[in-house]
Amino acid sequence: MSPTSPLRWFTFAALSLIFFVVSAGTFSSLGVVLPAMVTELGWSWTEAGLGYTFLGLACGLASFAPAVLIRKIGVRGSMVCGTITMAAGFLAMALTQTVWLYLAATLLIGLSFALVSTVPGTHVLTDLFKNRSTALGAYFTIGALGQVAGPLFYVAIHEMTNGWRPYWYAFVGLALTAGIFAIVTTPGRHDESKHVTAAPEQAGAPEMIQGLKDWTVRHALATSQFYIVVAGYTTYLLINTVAHGFAVQHLTERGVDPKAAAAMLSLEALFGAGVSLLGGMAGERVSAKTLMILSLVALTAGMVGLAEARSWGLMMVYVVGVGLGFGLSLLSATMLLLRYFGKKPNLELFSIMCLISTSAAIGPALGGWARDTLGSFTLMFLVCAAFTGAMLIATVFMRAPVLPRGSELDAQPEPAA
Repeated sequence: MSPTSPLRWFTFAALSLIFFVVSAGTFSSLGVVLPAMVTELGWSWTEAGLGYTFLGLACGLASFAPAVLIRKIGVRGSMVCGTITMAAGFLAMALTQTVWLYLAATLLIGLSFALVSTVPGTHVLTDLFKNRSTALGAYFTIGALGQVAGPLFYVAIHEMTNGWRPYWYAFVGLALTAGIFAIVTTPGRHDESKHVTAAPEQAGAPEMIQGLKDWTVRHALATSQFYIVVAGYTTYLLINTVAHGFAVQHLTERGVDPKAAAAMLSLEALFGAGVSLLGGMAGERVSAKTLMILSLVALTAGMVGLAEARSWGLMMVYVVGVGLGFGLSLLSATMLLLRYFGKKPNLELFSIMCLISTSAAIGPALGGWARDTLGSFTLMFLVCAAFTGAMLIATVFMRAPVLPRGSELDAQPEPAA
C-alpha cells in the first residue's frame, strides 16, 4: 500500500479504533472500576495495585513480541493474536472472583495492548503517511480519547446495571469488533520486505545527518541519548499507571464526590487527547526534544497538584499538567527515536524502549502498599513528581547523538528479528 493510496485511510481508521478500544479498557478505566471490585471482593489495595503492576509488566515485557511477530507473520498476524488475547482478557476480568483470575486477566490485557497498539500502529502509519508527525499525533489522539471514554462508559453502565461485570462483558464485544476490522484492513506479511529495506529518515540537527544513514540498533543502544528518551517514556508510564490507578480513590478520600473524581480522570484524558493532536501538528515545526521537555514540566506540576488536591483549583492543575504531559510524552519519545536514529532500526528500538520501560510497573504495587501502610497515596504521587523532575533535567542537557568515527565502516545490516 503506497502513501497515496486512499485505502490507507481504512488502515488508519482500523488501527486507531483498536487503539481506542484497548486504551478505553485498560489504565484509566481500570482505576475507576477498582474501588467497586475491591469493595465487593474484599481485596486490599496492595492486591488491587498488584493488578496494575501486572498490567504494566505485561505491556512492557511483551513489547518486543509484536516486533518479532510482525517480522515473522506480518502486522495482520499480530492483530489476530492481539484480538484473541484482548477478548480473553476482558472475559476473564468479567468472570473474576479471585485475585489470581484478576491478575491473569491483567496479564492478558497487557499482552494484547502490546500486540495491537503503538508498536504495530507506528510501524504501519510511518510507512503510509508522508507527514509522519501529524499522522502519529492523530493516531495517539484517538487512542487517548479511549482513556476519556473508558471512565465515562463505566459510569454509564454502572448507572444502568448497578454492577461492574457488564462493563467488562461489553469490552469483549468491542475487542472482537475492532479486532476484526484491524485484521481485514492492515497490511499482510508481503508488505514487510519494503519496510525492512526502506531508507531511514534524515532529519534533525545538521551534525547527525551524515551518520544518520548508518544508524543500526547496535549503534543506537550504545548512546546515552537512547536511554534518556527511554527514561522519559518510562516516566510517562509510571504516571499513567500510578495516577490512573489511584487518582479516583485518592480524590474520594480527600472529600471529592466519586463521580466528580471519575470525571476528572476523563477530563484529564480529554485534555491530553487534544494536546496529542496539536502536538502532532506542532511536531512538524517544533523539535521533539522541546515537546518532551514541555511534557516533563507538565507532568511534574500535575503530580504535585494531584498529591495535594482538595479543591477544584488543584484538581485542574492535575488535569492540565498530567493531560498535557500525557498528550506530548508518547509522541515526543516516538519522534525523538525517529529523528535521532532513523526509520530502519525504529521498530526494534521502539520495542526495546517499551521493554525497558517495564520498570515503571513497580509503581502501582508500591502505591497500593503505601496506601495500606501509610493510609494515603500522597507520598507515592510526590515520589513520581520527583522522578519526573530528574528526567526533565537530563532531557534539558541532552544533545543529538553522533556516530563514533569509523562507525560507517563497521556498520552492518541488522538481521531480521
